[in-house]
This record gives sequence, structure tokens and C-alpha cells, in this order.
Amino acid sequence: MISTTAAASSNLGSAILVNSKMKNSFATFVGSAVITAALTASAAFNPGNLPLWFEASDPATFTTRSPGAEFAITANGAEITLQKTGRQPAKVRMSFVGGRTATQLRGEQLLAGKVSRFIGNDAAQWRTGQSAFAQVQLENIYPGVSVTYYGNAKQLEYDFNLAAGVNPETIALRFDGAEKISVDASGQLVLQVNGGQLLQHPPVAYQTISGERHAVAASYKITGAKTVSFAIDAYDHSQPLVIDPIFSWATYFGGSAGETTWAVAVNPADDTIYVAGQTFSAKVTNNVPFATDGSFATNYHGGAITGDAFVAKFDSTGQNLIYCTYLGGSANDIALALTVDGDGHAYVAGATTSKNFPVSNPVTNGLYNGSRINGPINPDTGSYRTDGFVTELNADGSGLIYSTYLGGSSTDFATGVAVDESGNAFVTGLTTSTNFPFTGEAFQKRLGATYNPFHHANTFVAEIPAGGQHLNYSTYFGGTNFDIGNAIAYNNGNVFIAGYTTSTNFPWVNGLADSRLLNGRTNFNGFADAFVAMFTKNGTNLDLQYSTFLGSTNQDVATAIAADAAANAYVVGWTTSTNFPNSTTGAQLSSYVRTNKTTFAIATNAFFTKLAWDGTLTRPYSQMFGGRGLDVANGVALDSAKNIFIVGAVTSTNFPVTGSTNFLSATNRGKADAFITVFAADLNSVLLSAYIGGKQKDSAYGIAIDSANNIIIAGGTTSTNFPTLNAAQPKRNGISDTFLLKITP
Repeated sequence: MISTTAAASSNLGSAILVNSKMKNSFATFVGSAVITAALTASAAFNPGNLPLWFEASDPATFTTRSPGAEFAITANGAEITLQKTGRQPAKVRMSFVGGRTATQLRGEQLLAGKVSRFIGNDAAQWRTGQSAFAQVQLENIYPGVSVTYYGNAKQLEYDFNLAAGVNPETIALRFDGAEKISVDASGQLVLQVNGGQLLQHPPVAYQTISGERHAVAASYKITGAKTVSFAIDAYDHSQPLVIDPIFSWATYFGGSAGETTWAVAVNPADDTIYVAGQTFSAKVTNNVPFATDGSFATNYHGGAITGDAFVAKFDSTGQNLIYCTYLGGSANDIALALTVDGDGHAYVAGATTSKNFPVSNPVTNGLYNGSRINGPINPDTGSYRTDGFVTELNADGSGLIYSTYLGGSSTDFATGVAVDESGNAFVTGLTTSTNFPFTGEAFQKRLGATYNPFHHANTFVAEIPAGGQHLNYSTYFGGTNFDIGNAIAYNNGNVFIAGYTTSTNFPWVNGLADSRLLNGRTNFNGFADAFVAMFTKNGTNLDLQYSTFLGSTNQDVATAIAADAAANAYVVGWTTSTNFPNSTTGAQLSSYVRTNKTTFAIATNAFFTKLAWDGTLTRPYSQMFGGRGLDVANGVALDSAKNIFIVGAVTSTNFPVTGSTNFLSATNRGKADAFITVFAADLNSVLLSAYIGGKQKDSAYGIAIDSANNIIIAGGTTSTNFPTLNAAQPKRNGISDTFLLKITP
């Protein structure tokens, strides 16, 4: 038996992730590598779920173990042992070519507790009271070179640390025990072992010089039957060379019927991860229910069209589901937007046709009562029309802080939600109701659109205070045709909304000077323009600062928005306009969109636009990008350095890419793939652009950045081979599942 009390925070999952880094005071080489073990062509190696720590098993060896795998570090190398039932263990020893035995081998960052192993009946072989460490350090493997091994959220990584003047190309690795080593077409290092493979992803690097990012080519170079070194193109040795992204983990999440996640958020206090969307699943398997015990709602009651809304919370590793709860009534419910505050409360917005949607501390303003759905029976279908809803869940998902309908007597959707430091929630969406609740200081107090519940609508903007019960502020926002707010963001007292409009008289206030008219025309041509607006908090009210069209002569739709503290807005979406505003300076990406003759797109490009506000609205940067198919940006987020991360979905096979690994692909692997594109904060370069997906349809809908600038992406997939790593759920359960992944920059 194994007895352990070591307090280690990360686990070794379904693969071993290795991050090779070489550093000196003048230049830093960082190569990313993922070792994925497969002992048969169809069965992936799964080392299990033991926490990752390093045991000082004797003064000359540190080990980390899990069922089926062991990684042992000695003063002159490391050994990976893989075990599979019915096979001899596969052993690969990694050593440093031309190196020397480390002058010092030591554990660092002592963990609380001790590790004891009582294996067999020979007490002399038992090990008790062993120390456990978070890192192992090898000094002077080469002159001026040390190596650090460490765990990072279920992954094993190692860094080469170079003193000044050391050439990274002098470092080389030998893999004894491998039957053959090669580099495949994608640049991966392939080690053939005992009927299977170990795959190590290609090293990729870039430099940041004067605020501008420059890619530096790095690759493996086979130097012998079992040896490999690194080939690095010319680079500036006075500047750092930095890592390309590492996949930390990727997992399916879903039940036996089908799910789609429409939104993802991260708790800023502890980096726990939340997703929300819709599900048709009553169970995961016959023995495992979809909702967790103790969550707010554990029984499925959903309708035939959208099913039930759901909200799920994971720990920061993505390995442990903290709670999963349904959110809905007996008809159709869907969660479309999500945000999280520092207390771990999830704020969810969406739409429902359920008369019995769960309600607590509902909004009541004047004659409006958010405790019941306000849509009347539709005489054509006998069903209730849709109300928006807003719900605040407590930290463990077991109860409601408040939950309210939000709408009038016609069709209403809540599509975006944001929250400020005080727990005030800001909501946008669409309404066709003439009696949507508004407050006395509303910018627009009447539905501007001609009343028609199916063809005309206005955006709305509402603020619900902490605890619910009433509206601080609510207004219609739009013209006489069709206006939808798709997204909302909050930062530093400012509220930003983005969406699209077909109203020629949509409110233009302090907008872009070259965007005063819908589609740039004086007459309506049947196409929509994106719009962006900014409000500033004024007590309990919101004051409009600007509102502008964003687009050109064809169809332009804003799907997501992020904002920084300096009142800059970062807007993404899709366009069919060949003349969408494109900056002539800064980063440039390929685009192939062509003019369509109808509103329904046969080809689209994604777009990204930055808007700046200092009393005057300007457009510092704008770029459409994509291939010859349907390319849509669905989510945008900023890291602490204000690099811009964009995700979405593409059908194009020629979408612009910057590189690939086993998970971030340079080619479209299926009918549609998710994508990630990253613009540098100075907008002068693209740091990354790649596909993510399997053989079927994969779409990324949401993105969030945690406190360590890790990227969390969520969406939906019908692929049975969506790339997974350290997966809590390695296989698709239903006809479609959520996917959730983390990329460590």
C-alpha cells in the first residue's frame, strides 16, 4: 500500500508535458514540448491521477510516480518508465550529450508532509517519512548550464538555465531505449518505443524587441541514431527569446445527450473556472448523473428546443468538477453569458420560455414583476414567448443569491452580462416588448422599433444591484428596425456594449467620424452594421458617452467585446464587407472575404477593432482576417500586458496561421475547427494564430484569462478525436459535448 500526506497541488494526467527552456542573461531559449505516450495505435497511455511531486527516494535520485508511469531524475539524466498490462515496460533514458554529471542535485520548494510507501512484505524495502519537493535542480550539466524540473498543473516541465554567453545549440539530448527517433512533418520529435510512440512537440520561440514581437525559428535537429539537438535561427542575443504556448490540458465535458458551452469565466481570486450553456443530458453515464450532488438543481426538466441551462465550476487545473447544476424550468432554457466575481458567485444571463424558471429576490420596478414570465400565450403555437433571465449563484452552486425574469410581454433575450467591484450586474440583449421595464433616467424610454415580435427589436441595457430586487438603471437602445446587443463589458466605471443593427436611425452619438451612416449609405440596403456604445456610471444611472456604427457596405456583426481601464474597447465579430475598415499599419493578416449578394453569408471573415475614447472616439487599429470559407470570431480577452486573445470558428482551409504543435494545428482538421489568434498589445505583430479541433465540427465560443495569464477556452464539439491532454473526460459522451482547454503562455 502507499500512504501519502504530501501537500502537492498538481496531478500527473493522461500525458507528460515537458517544457524545455534555456536561459542566460542575454538570451533565453524556451522550447515547448508535449510528450504523449501511446503504447498501441488506438489506446492512449494514461498514467492516472496521483499528485505530482518529487520524492527524494535516495540522495542520488528523485522520482515522481503514477499508476503505469515513473519519471526518475538522477545527476546525469532522467528515465521514463511506461507500463502497460501484457507488455514489457517501455523505458527511455534521456541524457545530455557531451554533458557531465551534475555537480549538485537537490530538491527545492519543500512541500508540507511526508511520503511513505509500504510495498511487499519485506520491511527493509519499505520507505517511510520521505520528503517531497515541488522542484528538482541539477547544477552544471554543461558549463554554465543548469536544469530545473517542476510540475505545473498535472504537467512535468524542465528548464535549461544558461549563463551569459552559452550557445543553446551546444545542448543536445540522447534517448536510449528508443527504437528510432525522427522529426515528423509538423516538427514533432517522434520516439518509437515498444510498439508505441513518445511525441515531443516542436520548439517554437519569439523575441520581444522594443515592444514588438519577432518570431525566431527553432526546430529539432537529428544528430545521430538516438540524439537530437536544437537548431535556432539568427536572433538578437541581447534580447530574451520566449516560449510559444504550451497546452496544459484539454478535456471534453458533457453528458449522454448533448451540450454546448456558450460562455466561460474565471474567478479572479482563485482561478477556478466556470462554464455555462445548454444541455439535453439527464446523465453522464447510467451510473453518473449530469448534475452534482448538493448543487442547486439536480434534475433535468428541459424543453425540446434548447433543453436546460447549466452552470459548472472546475478547479484551476480543470481536473476536478466542483459543481454542475441545471438552471431552468419545464420548458426551454439557455445560458448565453457568464461572469464571476471575486467571491466565486456566478452571474448567468440567458433566455427562458419556462413558466416555472427558478426565481429568488426578483427585480420589481413599477408595474414590472420579475417573479413570473411576462410573455403571453402565443396563439399560433400555444407556447410562451421568451423572457430574458439573470441569475446570481452562490460560490458552491447550491443556492441563488437572486434570480429574475427580465422582459416584457413579447420576446426578450439576455445575451451579455458583466459585473463591477460592488456586485452590480450589467446586462444587454434584445427586446421586442413595448413594456420592457425602464427607469426614470433611461436614455430611451420607448421601443423604437415598429412593434413586431419576429422582425423588429431594440437592444436594452440594464443594471441590477447586488442582491437583485430592483433595477438601478434600464433603457431601450436602438432605432426603428432590428438592433441586438450581443455582448457587454465593464472596466473602471465604464460599461461597453456591442452588437449589430439594421436601423438607419440607430443612435449615433460622438461616434466615429467616418461611420455616421448605416453601411455608409443614406438608404437601407438590407445589411447590418456592427455597433459599439460606451456608458459611464453616474451614481445608479448610466450616461451614454458614445455610440457608433462599425462596418462597411455589407453585413457586419459584433459578437464580443473586452475593455481596459483606459476606456479602450476591443471588439470582434464577422464581416462580409470586402471594404471593412482595415489599418494600413501594424499587424497584417490574410483575408479572403468576398462580396455576397444576399444578407446570408456564403463567406465571412473575422474582424478585430480597437476603439479609443478620451472625449473623442478614434479607431487606432482594425483588421479583418480569415480564409475563403466561413470564419467567425466569438470571443475576446486581454491578458495583463494587454495582448489581445481572440477565439472563434472557421471552415476555411487557408485561415492565416503562425505555426503548430500537436494541439495547435496549422491545418483545418475537420468540417469546422475552433481557432485562436493573438495580437500583440502594440498591435504591430501577431503572436499566434492556429486551428484547434478534430475531424467534425468544433467551435470556440468563450475565452477567459486567469491571474497567471493562462488562456481558458470553451466551446462545443461533435468530434470524437478532439485533442485532449490531462483530460478529466477523455471521450465524447453525447452527440455533442463541451470542450474546455487551457493554454499556458
